[in-house]
Formats: sequence, C-alpha cells, structure tokens
Amino acid sequence: MPEAIKLLQVSGLRTEFRTPAGAVQAVRGVSFGLDPGETVGIVGESGSGKSVTALTILRLIKSPPGRISAGSVKFRGIDLLAQDDAYMRSIRGNRISMIFQEPMTSLNPLMTVGDQLAEVMQWHQNLSRREGMNRAIELLRKVQIPSPEKRVRDYPHHMSGGMRQRVMIAIALACDPAILIADEPTTALDVTIQSQIMDLMLGLKDEFGSAVLMITHDLGVIAEMAQRVIVMYAGQVVEAGSVYEIFDEPLHPYTQALLRSVPKLGSRTEKGRHRLQEIPGLVASLINIPDGCAFRERCRFAGPECNGAIELQAAGDGRMVRCIKVA
Repeated sequence: MPEAIKLLQVSGLRTEFRTPAGAVQAVRGVSFGLDPGETVGIVGESGSGKSVTALTILRLIKSPPGRISAGSVKFRGIDLLAQDDAYMRSIRGNRISMIFQEPMTSLNPLMTVGDQLAEVMQWHQNLSRREGMNRAIELLRKVQIPSPEKRVRDYPHHMSGGMRQRVMIAIALACDPAILIADEPTTALDVTIQSQIMDLMLGLKDEFGSAVLMITHDLGVIAEMAQRVIVMYAGQVVEAGSVYEIFDEPLHPYTQALLRSVPKLGSRTEKGRHRLQEIPGLVASLINIPDGCAFRERCRFAGPECNGAIELQAAGDGRMVRCIKVA
C-alpha cells in the first residue's frame, strides 16, 4: 500500500533520553505503517522501546531529558513531528487516542469520571456540559459499566481496577478516533477481567472502526486481537509480519525465544511441574550500544558475522527480519 494513503506511517523514528551515564537510545530507527481499521501488535520484553514508541507518536516525550532525534510520524500524510503544540492538542484524544497502562494514575482523582469524560468532548467537539454528560452516560453504557447514570458521579477510587480501565477505554473512544493506541491495557488486571476487557475492545473496535496499535508483552493478546505483529528488541524492530507468519514460523531467534517462553498446556517435566523456557541473559543496555545485533549475547546462533551492522530486510511478501542468519 503506498505511503500516501497509509493512515499512519512511522519512518526512521529515533528517541533518546539524556542521563548522567550517557544517552539512552530507547527507539532506534523504528518504521511501520497502520491502515484504517487494522490492528497491529507491538511485542517485546520490558525495555524494548514499545511504550516509548507510542509516546513518541503522540509527542508525549518530556524534553528534557527526552529528545526525538530523527524520523517522521505521518498521520494521513501530515508529519506530526513538524507541527506546533496547538495542532498536537487538537489531535491527541481526538483523532489519535491512547489507553495507558495504569488507569489510577491516568485518571484525575479530584474529578468524577463523568466530568472527565465530558471534558474531552467539550474540548474537542464543542459540546455543552449537559450534552457532554449525556454522552458520557452513553459511553459508560457502551463499555458495560452498570448503572451509568449513577456511576458518572463516582470518583476513580470508588471503582475497581477493571471498571477504571473501562472508563479509560470510554475516554479514549469519546471522540471516535481514527487510531486507538492501547499500551498494556490489561497488565494490572486479573485473568478473568483481562478477558472481559479484550472482548470489550474487540467489540468496540468493530463498532467505532478505529485502527488499533496494541502494545503488550502478552503474546496471547496479540494472537487474539492483531492482524500484524511487530517484534521489538533493544529499541529496534527485529521482525514484522502477519500474526499467522509470526506465530507459525518465527524467523528471528528473539521471536523464537519469546514464543518458547510462553507456558503451554502439557509441557511438564518428569516431576510433573510446568517448565518455562526462559531467555538467557539480560536485555541489552541502551547506553553506548555497539554495532551489530543487540541480541547476539543471548542468541544460540550468534557468530562473528553478527558483530557487523545488520539492517531490517525483506523475507517474503510483507515479511521483515533483522537477522543475517535467515534474511
């Protein structure tokens, strides 16, 4: 699909943070696209650059210490990195919305959930307070919060974690955004509530028609929700492809290791206990990263040739991989 008609096109994105120890290169040359109505999953360990990529797209990187040093983020052909703050305020929460990891720190504890929902629509859609509150009740009903007429008057601490996450989803969808970025939306929830939230998001995605950028370390969530998968390690994309390709035939050793580390029914040792296949070693330091494959110290296939620069290369129709062994 030509770049000109991509809903979102991220190209060569680089973000770093200045620290006393040196520059932390959190995002290193990340590129990907997102089409209307599509769900793309970004997966990787903690520290791989997933969340920083999302925050960079919305220009929510605090400067200092953060800095977007290179790249472009084009939304419907307009580079968001080149726009002024007023333009970005008109985009955030309106055309591109984000669900953050922890709703208790994202919601204002001094405002009712109804006021927080109504405020978004008053700001972006010029609704009156009454119109905004009526719409807030409707949205709480859509995210399956019982007695929404009463719940709009509740403060965040009156609600459970699952209900607060539903409120965050309602706020994100309030202005019918073209893109919904979900950053680990079920991390702090128990398994039952996680399943409910995922089912809710799938239903609302179909209803609102938003494209979704799903950021998670949970491969099960990606398998359920995404059409395409981007695998990140040490700030770089190491593999990208359809969800079927990535899960059925992972190419990069890191992707293979991630999939092996997922618990499976029936995988038991001789003592009858489940055995997890961990990835050896630690995530590569993002300060003063040397040339070559950042995963090589943890890779069972690494050789001398992995010390040189390795680019992301095509490995089939729409498939990309950053590995000299398989590309």
